[in-house]
Amino acid sequence: MIDKDLEYKIKKIKVFMELWVKFHDMYKNALSHETITPEEEKNFLETKSLITRKYQALIDYLGIDRPYDDKTFDVISQLLSLKSVVAISDLSLHKIEYDWHNSYVLLNKLLGELDARQESLRKISKFGLFIRELTSNPIANLIIAIVLIIALYMLVTYGEQALKPKEDIESKIEFRQQGK
Repeated sequence: MIDKDLEYKIKKIKVFMELWVKFHDMYKNALSHETITPEEEKNFLETKSLITRKYQALIDYLGIDRPYDDKTFDVISQLLSLKSVVAISDLSLHKIEYDWHNSYVLLNKLLGELDARQESLRKISKFGLFIRELTSNPIANLIIAIVLIIALYMLVTYGEQALKPKEDIESKIEFRQQGK
């Protein structure tokens, strides 16, 4: 079975994760560059702003509470600009890297949970789901029971005629025709 909403959630997480990795690459590259161009700074700030908006929208859309150990906003708030990355102490950079990695792991965990749910839904056939929903409805169960009782009554009442071999019926027809 395909759940379009679940597929959309998976897609949204993947898109956000790509943006999160891009953000990481931007600030890591800034550490190795001596000069930051205005274009690089502009792209970084736009990406940072986009991440902030998309992350909150993603969490709201998924209908989950932010995990207590989620440091996504901490990473974003600690990196003010690409130019400021160079001035950050090694200890702070290690913390930012650690927090970024934890956030990335949490996103992967969430993606894995949704992938597992999607895989289990693929194993359920639409017919099986229909039967399960049908049998969970008490009125449907009553109707099914009535139909089965009527079918059983018909089988017991008229079953002898239905179960007789075809040859016996044909021979009776021939016998009657010969007797006339």
